[in-house]
Amino acid sequence: MKTKLMVLLLSTFLIIGGLNEIYAQVTIGSNTPPNKNALLDLQEYSTGKSEKGLLLPRVELEATNLAKPLTEHTEGMTVYNTAVSPAAVNAEYYVSPGLYYNDGTKWERLHLGASNWFYMPSISFDTTLDASGVEVNLYDLYKAQFSVPVKTSAGAPAAIPYIPAATDLYYYITDADPSVFTINSISNAGLMNYDVKAAATDCSYINIVFVLK
Repeated sequence: MKTKLMVLLLSTFLIIGGLNEIYAQVTIGSNTPPNKNALLDLQEYSTGKSEKGLLLPRVELEATNLAKPLTEHTEGMTVYNTAVSPAAVNAEYYVSPGLYYNDGTKWERLHLGASNWFYMPSISFDTTLDASGVEVNLYDLYKAQFSVPVKTSAGAPAAIPYIPAATDLYYYITDADPSVFTINSISNAGLMNYDVKAAATDCSYINIVFVLK
């Protein structure tokens, strides 16, 4: 009797193990076997074609630094956010409707099909006196303008909804008036060091570009 019981248990374990192997990869939508490199393969027809899409979970995020409505930040989690941050949320952590993924410490917006670069907003440089090693924090000046706009349209958030962190950007000086400025360096946090060689004219300029990493 014990021998029969052992054989039965062994057979059960083998069957369960076989089922786990079979269902380690899954196709949803058709009876076609999944792609060998996919854990989950969504396809409506046996041809691999579909006429429907994937509808991600729709959640109401409050801020990029808050996990809620999740209980904790989970790396790789992807959701569609339907909410806008309350006015009290710091502009750096604003969210607006769109796709977000979690990097394990915060929510990051997915900028699908969007340009990943932009010109820095206009700022002024004092060139009344020649000077060497002058430093200006480009990121802080950009963030200050985007966080407290002079005016917004009706229904718009009080601040620009998404402001990346300083180290989430690359900084470029694409051109500058060589008769007035010498650009010495830019740190990875946006601190620019430059020399002033002469007073600016009506045609003097510096072109500054930010690129999202």
